[in-house]
Amino acid sequence: MIASNILDIVTLAVILLIAIWLHEYAHAYVSYKLGDPTPKLQWRLTTNPLKHVDPIGFLMIFLIWFGWWKPVQVNPYYYKNPVKWELLVALAWPAMNLVLAIAGIFVMLLTTKITWVWIDNIMSWSYWFWISFLMQFSMINICLAVFNMIPLPPLDGFRIIKVISLKFATWVEKYTRYIVIAFLILVLIGQSLISTFLSSTSYAIFRTIFTFFANIFY
Repeated sequence: MIASNILDIVTLAVILLIAIWLHEYAHAYVSYKLGDPTPKLQWRLTTNPLKHVDPIGFLMIFLIWFGWWKPVQVNPYYYKNPVKWELLVALAWPAMNLVLAIAGIFVMLLTTKITWVWIDNIMSWSYWFWISFLMQFSMINICLAVFNMIPLPPLDGFRIIKVISLKFATWVEKYTRYIVIAFLILVLIGQSLISTFLSSTSYAIFRTIFTFFANIFY
């Protein structure tokens, strides 16, 4: 039992490290390509995952199931179109998460093809560590994408509001500190409700992507 729990923790840690690392790198890379030197000046334009992870925030994920990481700082004033290009930078994360999720599902289906596992039985093969890892890898990345698209600061989904109504977004930014505190309290109090929403939505997306590629493979 202890060995199993340790393996679960290590598996989750590896998946989150990959997801957070590539998420922040995607932010930095896209912003830099759009003319913003800030990520490079702050040494965030790197593939070193340790440069993107906040040790305390990462530890909190395993203690209270809610954590944080080092956000990449960008300066929209370097962009030719600050509002729209800031949204493009913000969407780099969920896009990266979806790419990783699709990659996980693709490898899962490729594994079934090579090992002659019948597609209808793949979910029951979750006891096989490799299949279980790929399922968790895809689900967690989809979950992170869905969570990050919630249109509240400091989440990336808030950039959508900026495009829709810059005036309203500016007003919201004045009270970002209070909104963040209220949001954290809401997450901690309604953790089960939010978890249910994220898991059900993420699983629906997972099944849609899985079914699409399964029809191609089979």
